[in-house]
Amino acid sequence: MEHTPVTPPSNQPALVNDNAYYPSKELLSNLAKQFQAPITRRAIRPGYIARTDGFDVNKAVADLEAHPGQEALLSRLLSVSDLTDKLYDRFSQNPNSLYNWYPAVQHALQKSSTELKSPDTKAMRLPIELAQFIRFEYQETSQADKELFNRFIFDQFELEDDKTYFIKTGTFSSKFQFANAKCSEPREMGEYFQVINNFAMEVGAGKTVDLVVREYIEDVEDNPTIYNGMPLRTEFRVFVNCDTDEVLGVVPYWHPIVMKRALKAGLAESIQADYLTYLAHEDKLTDEFNEHLSRVRNEINAILPNLNLSGSYSIDVMKNGDDLYVIDLALMSESALTELL
Repeated sequence: MEHTPVTPPSNQPALVNDNAYYPSKELLSNLAKQFQAPITRRAIRPGYIARTDGFDVNKAVADLEAHPGQEALLSRLLSVSDLTDKLYDRFSQNPNSLYNWYPAVQHALQKSSTELKSPDTKAMRLPIELAQFIRFEYQETSQADKELFNRFIFDQFELEDDKTYFIKTGTFSSKFQFANAKCSEPREMGEYFQVINNFAMEVGAGKTVDLVVREYIEDVEDNPTIYNGMPLRTEFRVFVNCDTDEVLGVVPYWHPIVMKRALKAGLAESIQADYLTYLAHEDKLTDEFNEHLSRVRNEINAILPNLNLSGSYSIDVMKNGDDLYVIDLALMSESALTELL
């Protein structure tokens, strides 16, 4: 399959930069014709999504939104439901999706005098049919269809053999199952994406139709790892107001109170090992956070005038040696750790 950037359908946002694109309908049609598993052939044809959950999702969403206090149930419903046109449009407009915010960050880094960096990044907005495909249970799709999707992902993202990537959906990285987020098997990346999105749906985070492939930043500090291979690097969560270009506060991403509470409560043997690893590394994380706090504040202040977003956000910054990388952004109202400001 050959990647040819095209103008997206009228119900899609315009392409925002050279690293974001939308597969053509012709390419999608050719792909859909090759699916073999009955569940896939029944549910996916160009322009068509079959209902499998047996109820009116749009009505259920409207009913929950009409009753305050149902946010958790609504999030769960949105995450696990089959896609409808309305649900697809809602997910496309999700401000927390990297597909939507990354161009603004990229622009700010390019236009500002800053040491901040960003990993090389490509983002794809899946058409509704393929967005539905990654919502199918991994175990229920045939190996032939998985391999077909693998080839699609490999070709469309122009991946390279023998290269390691960091991957995520538009809003969910599965960093707590880091073996899925760090992909060293690019020809199987489609399966990685399906597993990640299945897990996101289970935890109420399946509210995106975007996929992201990023440069994997190798750890140059030889930090210990937790969560199945994730280097425990010093990270900062910076809360900002983009309307006033103001830094509201900075907290450690791996905050001692939060980490000790979460890891100590873990029942799995691997989580208990992660708890001991964190305790042994806590002083280094704390010392480096304090040492680089002013620098991070100054660098974020430098990009805020060029960050063309409206409202308040959290911006995550990762330290790797002497380098600082902007790695994530989300609405402050939907971000963790605000209680620590």
